[in-house]
Amino acid sequence: MAGMNMQYQLGQAGARMAWECRRLAARGLALAGWAGVAAAVCAVLAAGAWHSRQQAAVQLAQLQARQQDKPPVPLVQVPVDDARSRLHAFDSALKPVQEAPQVVEDLLALAAAEGLVLQRGQYRLQDDSAGSFTRYRLSLPVVGTAPAVNNFVAAALRRHRMLALEALQYKRQQSDSLQLETRMEWVLLVQAPAGGVR
Repeated sequence: MAGMNMQYQLGQAGARMAWECRRLAARGLALAGWAGVAAAVCAVLAAGAWHSRQQAAVQLAQLQARQQDKPPVPLVQVPVDDARSRLHAFDSALKPVQEAPQVVEDLLALAAAEGLVLQRGQYRLQDDSAGSFTRYRLSLPVVGTAPAVNNFVAAALRRHRMLALEALQYKRQQSDSLQLETRMEWVLLVQAPAGGVR
């Protein structure tokens, strides 16, 4: 409430200052010509800068007050054994890298079932040495209706736990066309190959 009162008072002060600057500009033109107007313009700019600084100070004070009202975010301590079990569960969910082409075939079948026409796709492996797994990146451009694309994406994500959709771009050749050209960027997490990514 105090911040609102201060902001209201600053708003009134700014309005008074603007009125005073306009009055001085008119008087300066009458008394001193364009030199007086230039001085009045400088005064207006200075008053505006002062008013902006005061508003910024009020907003900062309000933000700090809101931050103080919030309770601190508690740190969550994950027991070491629990973290290891989660990591083991993640590792056991990864498919061998040799099964990645089968996932691609399944995606193509799902797309065909929705009536999507697949353009030329691109596939590449990307090693994650820190995580000890591999990302199998798929770029799949398809043509079809928006509901068909949405159904395909939902079915693919339901079917494959370690598959993620990173990007989805739609393009329509004509505004009234139902057919969309869609580029989908997928990533499939798989086990790292024995000798690393080649």
